[in-house]
Amino acid sequence: MYDIKTPSGQIVKPPKGRCWAATEPVFRQLLAENRVYFPNDGTGRPRVKQFTGEESGLVPMTWWDAKMAGDNEAAKKEILALFPDVEPFGTPKPERLLQSVIQIATNPGDWVLDSFAGSGTTGAVAHKMGRRWIMVELGEHCHTHIIPRLKKVVDGKDPGGITEAVGWKGGGGFRYYRLAPSLLEKDQFGNWVINRKYNAAMLGEAICKLEGFIYAPSETVYWQHGRSTEKDFIYVTTQTITREQIEKLSDEVGEGRSLLVMCGAFRVKNLDAFQNLTVKKIPNAVLSRCEWGKDDYSLEIKNLPMKPMEEPLEPEQAPTGAKHRSKEKRPADATLFDLDQLNERRR
Repeated sequence: MYDIKTPSGQIVKPPKGRCWAATEPVFRQLLAENRVYFPNDGTGRPRVKQFTGEESGLVPMTWWDAKMAGDNEAAKKEILALFPDVEPFGTPKPERLLQSVIQIATNPGDWVLDSFAGSGTTGAVAHKMGRRWIMVELGEHCHTHIIPRLKKVVDGKDPGGITEAVGWKGGGGFRYYRLAPSLLEKDQFGNWVINRKYNAAMLGEAICKLEGFIYAPSETVYWQHGRSTEKDFIYVTTQTITREQIEKLSDEVGEGRSLLVMCGAFRVKNLDAFQNLTVKKIPNAVLSRCEWGKDDYSLEIKNLPMKPMEEPLEPEQAPTGAKHRSKEKRPADATLFDLDQLNERRR
């Protein structure tokens, strides 16, 4: 890589880990054509001049300067004001910048999605502006910056950013969810098996969610891990189910009730003989819900329905020897937002 001598006589190199965008012959040609600009009174790294009519791609229609939208220095000051004893996030965005973007693209009550939440500026600004929001972040600053920041916003203890401009006084709340590990993994032979990180409770809850059941393990009946109605249950186990176990389960379930058995494997023929049972293998049942080779997930955004008040389920009359009811006849599936133990609410 070559060095460049500026008009002030200084020798400059490309930033560490980078290289010049042009080879040396191309740079010399641009320099000879007066197409190179050296900022900072001739002491800065060179820039290539672009003249009107030479633009390619999308040409900016407006210019947002630091006075209007803020800059990185202002953004870091906002973070330091909130967390003076915490190492500042490396690349925060100023709240005024996000305010301008959200103001243009949304209306109050709309959803704002930030898949790389960083320090949580998007959520903080959206919240103050009366928008609903979803943020996703895999880094540890989810706990060191985002959650504490949003708590301050909710509690009205964030005086910086756009707080004064929008008249924010606090309010609302949010929920926090931790992404679980993959339910399945491959063993040394390339076969799909249940992830070893899943304990019994995690597995039971995950399978109930996939199959449309409410996770409600019984303290007295070992095979009742969840239910879709008062008479329709699910049993989750990693064991290989034998015919003797199937016969015992069928007898205990009895007439008028049905049971979905989700197991690691089973060695039973003529399962139709057990009218009150449906048996599925966990790896196969999970994989059947996966999509392979699809790269277009165009979204149709709709408002989620409010969670209804929970009411006692009324007994249902099931015909004698009824087969396991299909998913379409069950009550609405439990939503992700029913996992109250993962909630982080502030009101």
